[in-house]
Amino acid sequence: MRASLRHPALLLLLTAFALPGCSSESNPAPDDTPDSGVVDTGCPTPTGATVTHQGTISAPETWSANSPHAVSSLNVNAAVTVEPCTLVSLGSSASIQVNSGGAFITQGTQARPVRLQAADSSRPWGQLLVAEGSTVRLSWTTLSGGGDPSSADATVRVRAGADLPGARPLFVDHVTIEDSAGPGVVINGTAGFADGSNALTITRSGSESKPQPLRINPNALGTLPSGTYTGNREDAILVGPGIASATLSYLGGNATVRDLGVPYHVTDLTVGNHDLGATLTLEAGAELRFDPGSRLLVYDGKSALIAAGTQARPVVFTSAKAAPAAGDWAGLRFDGTNPANRLENIRVRYAGGPCLCSSYGCNYLPPSFDVSSAILLFKEPATAFITGASIEDSAGHGILRGWDGSAAVDFLATNTFARIAECTQTLPRDASGRCPSDPPCPRAP
Repeated sequence: MRASLRHPALLLLLTAFALPGCSSESNPAPDDTPDSGVVDTGCPTPTGATVTHQGTISAPETWSANSPHAVSSLNVNAAVTVEPCTLVSLGSSASIQVNSGGAFITQGTQARPVRLQAADSSRPWGQLLVAEGSTVRLSWTTLSGGGDPSSADATVRVRAGADLPGARPLFVDHVTIEDSAGPGVVINGTAGFADGSNALTITRSGSESKPQPLRINPNALGTLPSGTYTGNREDAILVGPGIASATLSYLGGNATVRDLGVPYHVTDLTVGNHDLGATLTLEAGAELRFDPGSRLLVYDGKSALIAAGTQARPVVFTSAKAAPAAGDWAGLRFDGTNPANRLENIRVRYAGGPCLCSSYGCNYLPPSFDVSSAILLFKEPATAFITGASIEDSAGHGILRGWDGSAAVDFLATNTFARIAECTQTLPRDASGRCPSDPPCPRAP
């Protein structure tokens, strides 16, 4: 059932909300991050009676800028097109759910943006929910005052299944999410942003329990649009299996992580699994901050990790704690060897927490057979693929050479170590699984 009701009495209230703008997009320098680009608009004040939307939309319709629009709660099962300059006000906790076969498309332009806002600025609306099988395309659109924690997980939530490759139902182009009572965007399952998405701004958003502007599953990592993610409770992008599907929580395909101006807050991350290989590439300047006890695991030899830092812009792996300390997280772990693995110009800090592994190689942490380290290698690599690394503040070893075989692959000459509790690198067992009686244990101050 669809209900579109006209209420002239609401016209003055709803048209009182202006379409605020911000400065126009300049011609940025090559490394500048584009802003939302919304300018003061030439949108006329709507003169028609307010159109109220509630219930279910089962046939295509267009929302005209001639009238303000009010939403209580709405299921979208067909295509809804929102014209440039349209103003949509949503009631307290009200949501727009776009279901399978439905579409929600805003057609804003730089001079004539679309705006979705709270009908009462003191009472946040719910969420724009992107369900499996739906399509949402937002262009030159501002979403303000959503994310009511009592009814929503974020101002925009994508809930689009657990298949690989994941669905990409959400396209954004010059979109601003502001004043969200929760995160700006949450992407569950294995979903991500659609190709071509760009210029997403999320600001003044987040809650005490979910303070980040973006919270994503691992398979959304390579889909994140350029934009601005600052001015929030925690300026970071949360990545973790808890945001993913319960049945598929690992990175199951190749992904490139870019430096988007804020760090990635990682609750745990596994690259590949026993059935699927994946390659995670981290571009220069990317920073990953890990929760206590977490790790980055490269599952086996089908998967790979490439960290392509530079001296000026290293890739950083560190603790997510406000007051970090050695052993906060469990480090980078490689359970197989892949010739594509490459760690160049990286910093690994405050790792060496419990790896829950023992008796690998010849050097152990007293008083047990624990081998916790900042970087753990359990298969012999063909080359010393870690170069230009600075490994600091490890509660265990620096690099664990935890294989049986040759000690020819050496990491001391091409990396630096500081404040390592035990060996900067350990000695592997020989091909027969034996260790010398007094294995060498190089140290770092």
